[in-house]
Amino acid sequence: MEEKEKILVFARDKFFKEGFHKTSMDELARELKMSKKTIYKHYPSKENLIEEVVDDLLREFSKKITLVLEKEIDAVGKIQGLLSILSNLFLKISDKWLKDMQCYTPHLWAKIDAFRTRTMYRNIGKIFEQGKKEGLFEERPVELLLVIFISSMRAIVSPDFLLNNKFSYTEAVEQAFQILLNGILTGKGAKTFNNSKSRINR
Repeated sequence: MEEKEKILVFARDKFFKEGFHKTSMDELARELKMSKKTIYKHYPSKENLIEEVVDDLLREFSKKITLVLEKEIDAVGKIQGLLSILSNLFLKISDKWLKDMQCYTPHLWAKIDAFRTRTMYRNIGKIFEQGKKEGLFEERPVELLLVIFISSMRAIVSPDFLLNNKFSYTEAVEQAFQILLNGILTGKGAKTFNNSKSRINR
């Protein structure tokens, strides 16, 4: 692993678990067993490193979404694939990270929000259209479904909601997905969804 990547991977894991506000560059250098000068060679400031961590997260998220969308599976399977990606992501993120994002780098949360909104508008609509053709989703206007779906996800998967409610990240996302899907699944779609859930939970 290259030096720059090693720093980024370590910082990302540490920031996600412990937050970044109280984590100093001295601490990172000590735990990485390298000089602070070496870290600054690749990342001129802690702020720059935090931004790179966010960009790396978005790149990973984008790749995983693309892999799900390119699979030869039905629309319900793709929706569940997206749910799995979100759930696994939030298992890595602590309240400390969310609080630091909320308090110290709201512009980076805005960047994440803009990215996921663009990504959902670009891809969720295609899944809805596929699901309608497969007879898994009801014939509802895609534009309306997109607004409902994206607005719900933006409201729920946010520092304000997650820090001020007793839901775990994964529970909040899973419950929201189920509520939204129950409103658009056909009988065939509901059966497909429940069968695939059973396979996952075994």
